[in-house]
This record gives sequence, structure tokens and C-alpha cells, in this order.
Amino acid sequence: MNFKVEYINKLKISITIFIIILLSVFAYFFKDVFDYFEEQLIDARSFLSTDAGLFSQKFQHADNDIVIISVNDLTQYEAARSSELNLTSWPWSREVWAKIINFLERQEPKLIVVDLNFSNYEDMSRNYTSPDMILANTLGYYDNIVLATALRTPYSETENIDQAKIFDSFANPYNPASNTLNMYIDNKKLDKNISYFSHTPIPNIFTNSTTMGVTNLVTNNKNKEENVRYSQPVYKLIKGNKEYYIPSIGLAALMKKEGIGKLAEEIPIESNVLKIGKHRIRLDDNGQVLINWHSHANAYTDIPVNSILLSMVRGTNYFVYDNIRFPLSFLRDKIIIIAQTQTATETHNTPVAKELTDAQIKATIIDNYINDSDITNADKRPFLKKITPYKGTIITVAFCLAIIFVMLIATNLPLAFINGVLICLIYLIFNIILFCHPRFRIILEMAMPMYWIVSIFLLSFILKAHHEIKKKKKIERIFGNLVSENVLKQLVNKPHRLNLKSSVQKVTVMSCNIYNNLKLSEEIPPEKYVELINKVFNTIEKIIFDYNGTINRFVGNSVLVYWGYPIHARKDAENAIRAALEIQQKIDEYNTSFNEINFDEYDEQNFDEQKARKDSINVKIAINTGDALIGQIGSSSVSDFTVMGDTVDAIERIKDIAEEFQKDIIVTENTLDQLDENIPATYLGQVRLKNSDTKIKIFELKLPSDNSSNETEE
Repeated sequence: MNFKVEYINKLKISITIFIIILLSVFAYFFKDVFDYFEEQLIDARSFLSTDAGLFSQKFQHADNDIVIISVNDLTQYEAARSSELNLTSWPWSREVWAKIINFLERQEPKLIVVDLNFSNYEDMSRNYTSPDMILANTLGYYDNIVLATALRTPYSETENIDQAKIFDSFANPYNPASNTLNMYIDNKKLDKNISYFSHTPIPNIFTNSTTMGVTNLVTNNKNKEENVRYSQPVYKLIKGNKEYYIPSIGLAALMKKEGIGKLAEEIPIESNVLKIGKHRIRLDDNGQVLINWHSHANAYTDIPVNSILLSMVRGTNYFVYDNIRFPLSFLRDKIIIIAQTQTATETHNTPVAKELTDAQIKATIIDNYINDSDITNADKRPFLKKITPYKGTIITVAFCLAIIFVMLIATNLPLAFINGVLICLIYLIFNIILFCHPRFRIILEMAMPMYWIVSIFLLSFILKAHHEIKKKKKIERIFGNLVSENVLKQLVNKPHRLNLKSSVQKVTVMSCNIYNNLKLSEEIPPEKYVELINKVFNTIEKIIFDYNGTINRFVGNSVLVYWGYPIHARKDAENAIRAALEIQQKIDEYNTSFNEINFDEYDEQNFDEQKARKDSINVKIAINTGDALIGQIGSSSVSDFTVMGDTVDAIERIKDIAEEFQKDIIVTENTLDQLDENIPATYLGQVRLKNSDTKIKIFELKLPSDNSSNETEE
């Protein structure tokens, strides 16, 4: 038996290890799938961390000082139809944009970000009256303008191309900016990942005296439908033998607004943190930061350019937006973003909206860099940072161990399942709080950890179920014929309460012996004797079960019973005494029925009917309470669950006294001490146990109808 159990346990361990190996192999080969789901889970948490999401009252909402002036399909159409504006079809002349910028500057905005494409020349003459020179002079006249440019070929796409060919392929006559930022980057991997080899050819007349900002939204984004999650504050353009560090539009806006980051000032990125003045921006190894989204739709005021144009040509001191008049002073000290927002051309799928315009995304990024990076801003929402893989592994292992622990302590399978689900939910909630709460803002991976946590949960649950089923079968095998159906049902329904290992338990033991049976067997026919004895034992068994006793064993003419295991009750001793009294009462009834047996059919020689009726049936009962060793005793092939120890040995001694002195029920003082109320008993004296100096006091119990019953006394 032990060999079989050991074999099954080894097989179970082997299967468990094999399943874990399979899970590991699956996780390795489908890493891309987990990465995809990880991105989706980041998107879901980003959706919950907007101004209308969880903990929204704890951080600063979208900046009202950021305003968008948009150019879209409708504004282009209305402008072309307006006789007042007298504009030709798109694209409008750059002289028009120069007039718009001049008009906006008169309203004293804090900053103007021009996110429009001015590549190549509109007028090749480039004299002072050409549209290009008018726009270039306008841009150069003001010190609060950021002009957009774009980078096109990431370093990662040219890693296998000869450097000389790269320089030849991506050379163009236009400089990306008048000067490069004075950057210091201690992470060489990050420095490489922010590198590009080509850019939009913005003419020098626009770049020489203007702050340029890179307009790229997603690094290495070949698929326009890819979800926009990250922004990048700084880029490096490798052009010929020269390197240009160029800020993104968001970082350029921050520098312009705060008047920091002049060319002479070094801007460090140390330990992946960009430090500029009182601002700190945490980057990943790709040079990116996760965008802090403010809204599922338009978080920032979006004014159609037509409203500004009409105010400009009419000379009014207001503009009309959404059928409401706004004074031009509304634009004072604002950060104005001029951008195109055409449908399906300048919109992106984001974590908070399927189609969000470039302008809204750029406004969000500028808001992030200006407000969320400010270490003096108490209401800032810090940039998200990823926890290290080492710490993430520790957290995952901790939750897996928690799953195993709650499975082990669960008292039944439904509770084990509920506990496991709760641990999974706690991990989910833990992730959401770490991500969304402004005090933490930590990205803890979810896809792969949840895969392991759920897998360990299911595996542990299966092992738990197998263990419970196995234990229930063992309980049924051991106690099926030893306890009542009610007790067995309790044991099977709550197997966790039963310790099947060898242990010392406090029990009340009763020995019930059919006295005089040898003489009786000689005086009545064997068939009637067996029938009578079985009937007596059946009666005794029923009474024992009625009082929740456990039959230990039948040996010859006696049965050994105990209370206190497998189910313990405060009234175990009382139940044992009541069972003993009822057994004696039933035996008297059976003696009466025995006298009514018809012996006419038995004509064996030497059969004395009168003598048989006279001897009848006599049961002697001994009861003792104390500690006993309970366990499965026997060989590897044959064993029984039994009780042993001094408490059981004392029963054998007391049983002999009951037979010798013709006492029906003898109990020890240990048993009487367990009773809540005194039961009439006659003190008989002290008994010395075999091979021991210990003496125990014994008492005789009699049926209530017996007039000789006395109160307990010594």
C-alpha cells in the first residue's frame, strides 16, 4: 500500500512538472501574442486613467490654456465658398498663414505651435515679396513659435546598410535645424534608438531662425492603424557627418514656454530621465514615454480656422465658435496649436478613442511635458514607469504562491475556487491602482503574469480536487461501516476537518462484551445462537450510531467503541453513558423475546431448553476517558484504523472486573468528570493498571429503574 501511495505521489509530481514545462514552452513560443495582449491591457488601463476615470479627482485635468486652431475638410470647403475670405482651393498660400500668425501674435499668446507642412518652396523667386519669404520672416520675427518637421528613416531600419550608402541615400540640400541641442545621454542603447537618417526637407529660410520640433507621433510606426501610446521628447538626426539632436514639438513647446534649454545649456538624460530645469521626463530604452491621456474625445478647445479668418478680415474684437462669441482676449497667454485635422488623414487610434486627431494628441503631449513633468506641480500626473523585470518576477511568484496557499487552507473545493478567483482579481485591481493612481503611476505587466497566475490557479485547483476526492474515498473506506450515515456524510462533506494521520486524541472508549456467551452457545442450537448474537450486535451498533459513536472493531463476543474521533463533541462522554444505558435496556427486552423462542424443532440430544432460557443474554460494559493514539496500524497489505494506549488498556482491565463482580456498567472517574451534570453512580474503589503504578477510580452505573442506584460517592 505504501509503495502504491508513493508511486502515485511521484507520478503526480512528475505530471505537475511536465505541465509547468509545457506552460513555459508555450509562453516562450507565443511571446508575441502576450506582447500584443500586454499592449491592449495598457490601453485598457489608460482608458481608466483619464479625467473621467479612476482617481480623476486626485490629479490635474486637461490644461485649459492649450487651444487648437484646426484646419479640416469643412473649414477648407467653407473658406473656398466665402467671398469675404477670398481664398483659393487648398493648400492656401503661405502668405495667408503669415497673416494668420501675425493676427494671433497681436492677441499675445504664450506660444504658437505651427504643425503644418511647409516642405519645398512655393515661390522659387524667394524675393522679399514672395510668400515663402513673407512666412519665413514672420516665423523669424517672433520668439514664441515652434515649427514642425518630420523624421522618416529610423536607425533600426538601416542597421544592415553600409554607412556610406546611408549618407548618400539620405542627403538633401536642407538642414533640419539651425543648431543642435546640447544633449548628454548616458544610455547608449537609448541614444541609438532615437536616431534617424532622413527628414522632411524644410527649406533653410524656415529653419535658420525658428525653433523646430519633430512632429512624429509613433517611432517605427509602419502601420497607420497602430495604436498611438507613446511620445518621444527628443530625436537625433544623422545627416552626412553631422548629428542633430532635435526636440519633439512637445519638448520644444516646453522649452519655449519656460525659456529654458538654450543652446549653451546641456540637457542630460541620465538613468533614462530627461532633466531640464524643474522638469523631469522618464523615458524607456526606446526614448519614449507613455502618454497621459486626459479625455476620450476633445479634451482641448478646438477652434476652426475660419472663425479666426472671419474675425481677421472683418476687424472684429471677437470670434465666433460653436455659435458663441469669444473675445479675442480669450487667446491671451494661451498655447495655440495650428494643425490639420482632416478625417482619415490626421487621426489615429489611441487607447482612449478610435479616432483622435493629431492636434488633440499633440496638445495632450504638450500638456504632459509642461504640466506632468513639473516636479513643483503638486497635482501632476507623473509619467508612467515600468517596474524592473526582477521585481515583476518576484511579484508574480508571490501571487502564484498566494494562490497555492489559499488552495491549501481552503476547507472545500468551492471555497478554494472562490479564493483563487479572488487572488486573480486582487492582482488585476493591484495593477489598475498602480497604473492609475497619481501617487504610483507604475506599469506592472499583466498578460504574462496573469497567464502564470491563472495557470497555477487551475493546476492547483485540479490537484486540490484530486486530493479531496482521494481523501473522501479513503474516509468512506475507513469509516464506511464504523460510523452512522449522518456522521459519514459530515466527514465526506467536510474532509478538511478530519486528520487521517496518526495522532493523539482525547476519546471516550467503551467496551461492550456479551457475557456468558460460551455457556449459551452450548445450550441452544448454533443457528439460533448466531441469529441471536447478530441481532444483539445489530442493536448495539444502531444505538452506538444513534449517539455518534465510532466502532473500532468487533473481536469475538465484544465490540470496542470510541467517541471524540473522527467527530469531536462536548458531550462525547455523556453520549457514551447514554448509549451504555440504552444498550442495557435493549438487552433486557431481548432477553424477554429470547424466552419466546420456539425450540420445538430442535430435538438434538442433551438439549436442555429450560437451562437455555435461564442463562439468557448478559452484556457487560466498561467506559473510560483519556488520551489515545489513533492511527492506521498494520502491515503494508493489511491495516486497520484503531485506537491504542493506556486508555484502551484500562478498558480491558475494567471489563474483566465487570465480568468478575457481575456489574453491568462500570465507568471511570475520568469519564464522570467530563459530564455537565452528575449521574447517579456507586463508587466501587480503585483499580491498578497492569504494569503501572497508576490507579483509577471506578463507579457502577445502573438503569434508572434500578432502586439501588445511589448518588456518586466514594
